[in-house]
Amino acid sequence: MKDFLLTIGKLSEPEINKFLSFGRICDYLTNEIVFEGDRPFTKLLFIEKGLIRAYRIIDGNDFSYFFFSDNEFAVDFQSYLTESTSPLIFETLTRTTCYEYSKSEIETLYRSIPKLEKMGRLMAEKAYLSAADRLKQHQTDSLKSRYLTLISKNPKLFQEVPLRNIASYLGVKPQSLSRIRAEIAGKYY
Repeated sequence: MKDFLLTIGKLSEPEINKFLSFGRICDYLTNEIVFEGDRPFTKLLFIEKGLIRAYRIIDGNDFSYFFFSDNEFAVDFQSYLTESTSPLIFETLTRTTCYEYSKSEIETLYRSIPKLEKMGRLMAEKAYLSAADRLKQHQTDSLKSRYLTLISKNPKLFQEVPLRNIASYLGVKPQSLSRIRAEIAGKYY
């Protein structure tokens, strides 16, 4: 966390210590629900180590929306910003250690450490760009192309995430993903 805040936020040591003092360290086991959904997402989780999946169940089908890993903030930004009900469930896929901050604590920190507000804006911009890029990929790119892009951006997922979760993230059935993997297996395995 300190390295992240030094690099990304360019915070001083006292500012980092103040930020850390507001957070609550949480340790989760594999497959533990971190957030149940059906209420506003009013916290930020900074993942020190681990992997969290955000998903929802629609008509009995599981749809993965996001994967969050080391040195990332896990949040439903739409719910967090608008204080609307989140449909997403957040679940750990590995043992996970994170810092948890309530929205009110973040607002307090924004007022006392102005650099944090800029960092928050940059995070929101990154989340928006990521969502826009993903939407464009789903509209125009083939499954093979989306799969290869995901491998290049986050190879860790393919070591730690069940393929059914990756398939749902890519918007396909596991059988379709298996066919694509078999087709390109010689190139990446």
